[in-house]
Amino acid sequence: MVATSEVLAFLVSLGTLYSVYVILSSSMELVYGELGLPDFAKAAFFAIGAFAVGALTTRLGAVLSGIAWEGEFKLRSYCYATLVSARVAANPVLGLALFFVPLLIAVPTAMLLGVLASYPALRLREDYLAITLIAFSEIVRIIARNYEPLVGGTFGAGVVDVFAWLRSPWRELAMMMVCAAFALGAWLLLHKLSTSPFGRVLRAIRDDEVAAAAYGIDVAKIRAWAMALGSGMAAVAGVLYAFYIGSVNPDDFTVSRTFLVVLMVTIGGRGNPRGPLLGAAVYLALDRAVVFAKRLLPVPFDVNYLAYVALGTLLILFVMKKPEGLAPERPLLTVDVGAVEEVRGSPSHT
Repeated sequence: MVATSEVLAFLVSLGTLYSVYVILSSSMELVYGELGLPDFAKAAFFAIGAFAVGALTTRLGAVLSGIAWEGEFKLRSYCYATLVSARVAANPVLGLALFFVPLLIAVPTAMLLGVLASYPALRLREDYLAITLIAFSEIVRIIARNYEPLVGGTFGAGVVDVFAWLRSPWRELAMMMVCAAFALGAWLLLHKLSTSPFGRVLRAIRDDEVAAAAYGIDVAKIRAWAMALGSGMAAVAGVLYAFYIGSVNPDDFTVSRTFLVVLMVTIGGRGNPRGPLLGAAVYLALDRAVVFAKRLLPVPFDVNYLAYVALGTLLILFVMKKPEGLAPERPLLTVDVGAVEEVRGSPSHT
């Protein structure tokens, strides 16, 4: 019989991961769903947030705690992460500082790189742009993998527990609540932008870039803004993910991460703000089902491969049978229909 504490721990973990995926898929929806730009560098911007956590929290925490650093970073980061976490347990302010500093560095960095990544879109077709962004994503990962002082290379890097001043299960619950707050903020931002004049401009560029430019829309500027916002949101997701996992390894941020986010947006529904909520839920449900299958099905092969088969099959089915996704795009009403009907029904119009 499963203990109540195990069920609660599972639900908290589920809520934390769901929040991270909502932020990621919301960032993809803004750029890919609303603007129509194949942002296949999403894993890179996600990784930038995680790398900021892995590179900064242990080093900065050691400096602020007065701990002398000895040895190579790749060999000592996990040890010093534990030492700094012990200091955080006695000093919550230190934990809050170590939480916000990576955010303040990762988000502007990702936004700047997102702006730079938007300019090839002016000269490349969508297929070549997708290849270029995939290459950019791999460059970021390979640099982090080979430059060991950044996040330890293949050894990875330890991450300070910024909620060490709380006891379990409050520590995990606090992490979930923080992630949920950021996810709500990201989704509300997406919803607001989608229903605003800026969102209509994004869709105009997506539907007909030439016509949008003919109407005076600065396509390059709008793309840069959308890429900056989407990249910043992905960096936030990376920061939260690193704090949740407790370590950072460059090999966790391959291009497959990007394709999973594309899957979430496709299943949820491109062009609809509700799409990220539904797509993230479907993916997470399937992912957890695979985790349970590992324990319940004694098969002679790695069950993880079943996840890729299931996800690929699901994507093909949606593209063929329901390309609009679970939440199809709805036309935006720019005029209050009720007000129009009221005017039509007035005596002066009868």
